Amino acid sequence: MASLKDVGERALIDRILKDIRGSSYIGPGDDAACMDVNGTKVVICTDIVSFDKHLAEGMTMKDFGWLAAAVNFSDIASMGARPVGILAAVSLPPETDEECLYDIMKGIMECSSLVNADILGGDTKPGPGSVCGTAVGICDHRVLTRGGARPGDIVAVTGGLGSAAAGWYAALNNIDEKDALNAVKRPIPRVKEGIILSEKGIATSCMDISDGLSATAAAICKSSGVGMDILWEALPKGKGVESVCKTLNIPEKELMLSGGGEYELMFTFREEHLSVLHDSDMDVHIIGKVTEGNRTNLIADGKSEQMESKGYEHFTKG
Repeated sequence: MASLKDVGERALIDRILKDIRGSSYIGPGDDAACMDVNGTKVVICTDIVSFDKHLAEGMTMKDFGWLAAAVNFSDIASMGARPVGILAAVSLPPETDEECLYDIMKGIMECSSLVNADILGGDTKPGPGSVCGTAVGICDHRVLTRGGARPGDIVAVTGGLGSAAAGWYAALNNIDEKDALNAVKRPIPRVKEGIILSEKGIATSCMDISDGLSATAAAICKSSGVGMDILWEALPKGKGVESVCKTLNIPEKELMLSGGGEYELMFTFREEHLSVLHDSDMDVHIIGKVTEGNRTNLIADGKSEQMESKGYEHFTKG
């Protein structure tokens, strides 16, 4: 048998899903699952953050708690739902100062307050340092999934790209880029945007960009059975990207296409909804178009090449 690191997270999930009976509504296989409970669409997701993978240099325990909540609320947002609460299971070494636990919970509460969600409960256990969050939301309109994109749809993203990756490098190298550092320490889940995309019937598919743009595009294309043409010149450059890349001699494409921890939304929509999207007053950038076939292409300087899915993947180094 191969090891987890040999297989990688995405292939592992694909293999597990083959043996799981799907729910009567949505899930598993999307950013979150959705169950129809007496006519109410209940959206649920779970995600883990750990000290060894997610605790950037200079990040406080409050920041870590905020991140633990934000990554879960981001998945709720990508389904077009409004968060209602979160459970947090915290694992810490027994010798940890008790204030560490209190600060993690304060960070979770601060992020929950931002999105009007409650703390529903949780658990504590000895361990190496991690938080497993489980967020619950309610979708009042159509649930957004990865699988609805159709050829001819327009591809768009909220916010800028690459700031979180730039912030991670800035923290490692003691570079003072406050906006990029904040993108790592206190990412903002795009709850308002997700609800608008659902409520107004704009998005045909949606996913958060937590593992990088290239991986997200590939996931939407796989679920929808389509391809995409992404325009490099149309990608919105996140704050701190240019400065950090110049300082450390890193290609901007590496951070903007493959950097993880973004927590913006990538979505597709029909051209006839362009005016509705414009009137919604969201920070949205059109970056490409959905195509026939299954190739995800990056078009730069008039040349098209296949865009490899190089986003962050657990169990592997990439």
